[in-house]
Amino acid sequence: MKRLLTVSLAIFLILAFFAIPFMATTSEKNAIPEIASGAALVMDKETGAILYKKNIDQPLSPADTVQIMTVLLGIEAGNLDSTFTVTSEIVNSVDREGTHISLTAGETVCRKDLLYATMLASAADAAKTIAQSVSGSEKDFVDKMNQRAKELGAENTLFANPDGTYDKNQYTTAKDLAVLMGKALENDTFRTVFSQSSYTMGKTNKNVTGRSFTTLCLLMKNSDMKVKYDLAIGGKTGWNQESGYNLVSAATKEGRTLICVVLNAETSKQRYEETIALFDYGFSAYRNVSVPTNLLPPTEIPVMKDGIIVRKISVSIPDGTYFSTNTEFQDGTLSVSSLPNYLNEGDTNLRLTVSAKDLNNNTVVLGTVILDVETKDVALEEAPGGEKVVTPSAGAKAWKIIGTILLVILCIIGGILLLAALLFLVSYLQRRKRQALRRRRLEEQRSEEQAELEARQNIPTGRRHRKN
Repeated sequence: MKRLLTVSLAIFLILAFFAIPFMATTSEKNAIPEIASGAALVMDKETGAILYKKNIDQPLSPADTVQIMTVLLGIEAGNLDSTFTVTSEIVNSVDREGTHISLTAGETVCRKDLLYATMLASAADAAKTIAQSVSGSEKDFVDKMNQRAKELGAENTLFANPDGTYDKNQYTTAKDLAVLMGKALENDTFRTVFSQSSYTMGKTNKNVTGRSFTTLCLLMKNSDMKVKYDLAIGGKTGWNQESGYNLVSAATKEGRTLICVVLNAETSKQRYEETIALFDYGFSAYRNVSVPTNLLPPTEIPVMKDGIIVRKISVSIPDGTYFSTNTEFQDGTLSVSSLPNYLNEGDTNLRLTVSAKDLNNNTVVLGTVILDVETKDVALEEAPGGEKVVTPSAGAKAWKIIGTILLVILCIIGGILLLAALLFLVSYLQRRKRQALRRRRLEEQRSEEQAELEARQNIPTGRRHRKN
């Protein structure tokens, strides 16, 4: 018995010895990292959820991270195999102490090569050549950069040049850079350029040996700093005296892509170590919960205008809807909020709130989802109250107009007849009045004549007078 207890205790101690480091590592990865850089953010690309944030809306100098937009616009312009001639204006405007690939005036280069040189080597001369090849001038290209940034959702960003040279009027935020990177990664060509660790340019009329370079992002390659991160798919560095050390990067694990932004770090190593810490935290502490489309049964909602149903909409949860969460949930407890009984004309962005029960049986809101909407025209539907509302046809509308005209005509005729009847009545009453007046006068005249006759009969004659 003692031997059995001794063996059991030994096995327990061995398991505990190996389990404690594992538990410590897991706890350490789930712990919120301490970030010393001026601003930082880690965001889930699929859900848009911000998993960590620090001063994400503070305007800061972007340095070479500006080139993310430069490369994206170069790709969106198309014709990647077309060639362009480098002007002396571009060559003279490049700071030779900064990063460049030594393009010379009159050199003919391919746009595709310029994209890789800008993304991997942060080449200012390549970025300026992209700008001129796309818009004809650097100024017009910068205007295009700012317009496109607003379209993609970067509301607190202002670009002043395509290469990232310090300009007091040029600024961005950690949040805007994450948004721009997320949108850019939806472009397959951008993702390809962004994820390369090295590239060799083709020969040109001014360089017969070609140019080879590797990415400046040390997450993508071995270095003395030892900050290579196997999950990283790319990164864009930036530095100048005013901005400090910047890094915008992305990493993928088990189908999830996280975007990390670190700005205004004091040292180059700091930006890498904090980026790795943020990636580890995002991947270990959070997971994506898929929202199945059948969570919302097939539903139709009437759309009302002036109390009449003008159409119906069929709503559904979009495919591929995910929410990022750091909470464990019970299986099968996902639920959605109720839908409105009807919508008013003009209502848009119909949303549902998605919730679930955690392990303590508490309801926790995961987020909101904008539903897909399909419109259905209706000819006969029930309005509130149960009455039938018929959408009038063109013929019915014509008959309605004719009926209205006839009603107006009948009203006019009725008015004329009523007026004639009134005139006749007035005339009749006046005639009766005159007749009554005439009879009264005749009666008065007869009375006067009768009185006069009686008076004559009572007057005595002269003969009788003499006899008396």
